[in-house]
Amino acid sequence: MLTSKIVSKDRLMKFEFTQEIIDGFRKAAVIPVDFYNKEGQVLIHKQDNANSDDFGRLLKFAFQGIFFLKDDLKRLMSFGEESVDKTQIRSKLIDQQKTIAFAKRTNALIDDLRKSSLSSNHAVFIHNSINELLTDFIKNPEYETGIINVVEIMGKAGVSLESEMMTKRTIVAMGMKVRNRKVIQNADQNQDKKDHLNLMMASYLLDIGYTRMNLKENPKLSAEDYATIQQHPIISYLMSLTAPEVSTYVRTMILNHHRPYRGIGVNNNYPDQRVIFNRLMAIRDKYSKETNKERIVTDIQNQIGLIANDVTSTNMEEDVAILSLASEFSSLTSEQSWRQALAPEKALKLILNESFFSYSNRNIRHLIDYVGSSLTNNISIINANDFVITASMDSERSVHFDICKVVSVARYQTRPLLQRIGTIKPIIKKDNKYKIVDFDRTQIKVDRRKANFDLEKTVDSTRIIYLVDKEINPPLYDCVYKLQAS
Repeated sequence: MLTSKIVSKDRLMKFEFTQEIIDGFRKAAVIPVDFYNKEGQVLIHKQDNANSDDFGRLLKFAFQGIFFLKDDLKRLMSFGEESVDKTQIRSKLIDQQKTIAFAKRTNALIDDLRKSSLSSNHAVFIHNSINELLTDFIKNPEYETGIINVVEIMGKAGVSLESEMMTKRTIVAMGMKVRNRKVIQNADQNQDKKDHLNLMMASYLLDIGYTRMNLKENPKLSAEDYATIQQHPIISYLMSLTAPEVSTYVRTMILNHHRPYRGIGVNNNYPDQRVIFNRLMAIRDKYSKETNKERIVTDIQNQIGLIANDVTSTNMEEDVAILSLASEFSSLTSEQSWRQALAPEKALKLILNESFFSYSNRNIRHLIDYVGSSLTNNISIINANDFVITASMDSERSVHFDICKVVSVARYQTRPLLQRIGTIKPIIKKDNKYKIVDFDRTQIKVDRRKANFDLEKTVDSTRIIYLVDKEINPPLYDCVYKLQAS
């Protein structure tokens, strides 16, 4: 409940959720400062002897967007000192025989869906199969830290590309959800498992629309082909309607799985919300005139209502981002007709480097910090002496890009200690989607102070959006290397 205490907006800074800071709060059993909404009203007061309910409220507000007094910055930065030994050897978690059997069953299901509708029997089969995967995963005593070796296993499975990507995507999404929820420490384990199974069901079904589409295997898609591809979430959603066992929540995720950013601003969401809305309205009107379609009409109307009222939840936003990231990773690490499969570490680098218009800081942390080294067999993609580019937004909503050198990495790859080299301007283009295609090396302004700042202790909007890799962008790497050496 909001109180009458209001502070001026110019005294506030946005609080960026970082798990190390929340862990520090829990360890000290305190909420050390007052937190506010954007209007300057207190949402949650500072308090000693904070309990799990207090931290649950704080996390809810943190996901929605909260602020703190600039004067309290040092107080917040004093939390989150913990680090971990990243060199430890970790066991491999995914059973090879069970995973290959799952992939082969998936292969058969895909063949069925090319010829028939998704049935109740299909839905029950999928639920039982993913439940077996999840149960097996969390039974392993090292499920929080072990290696999710699905890329290694799928390289030996001998199944179709579609089955490989569905299997890989489902397991990666499972790992991201389980580990992220463990970090947040939700006490309701029954609800946790339901949430995990819902996400895995959506991950499994989100691309079934492709079984009804005839696309050329070509990396250079025409505008018409790309427009068709952008409709596959709607087609997958419509295909899911024939199985009553698929919940409305799962269908909402399927319909929105390429919408990890909320709203209609500059981002890579697709399809456009207006397109989804108009298409669903037309289909609802068609089915309303037919008999025995009441259940389908009700589900469609629910989806229309969510769009019309701009209704979403923190869990839904988190799940949609996980689905989208798991899909990208699955695709990049699978062999396509026009390219070889990429190594997991290179796939993560490319996802990070193309994240600015597609994912929030928290979305990327779900992938890289919580399961990243697990997916790459303990290989970190951000290490000491690497060069990165950060983005931050000021009070006027202008974005600033800094070139930095990684001084050290403690607990999380995306929150290292950095040394600022200077500023740079991105080169942004829009083809099929918005993308930073490069950075303007003629626009670099060197910072002679070479100031250090620790992202692990930073609570503003600063985040890493690009890894300057000598294989991915050799000219930029050479330029930055010479700058820092001068």
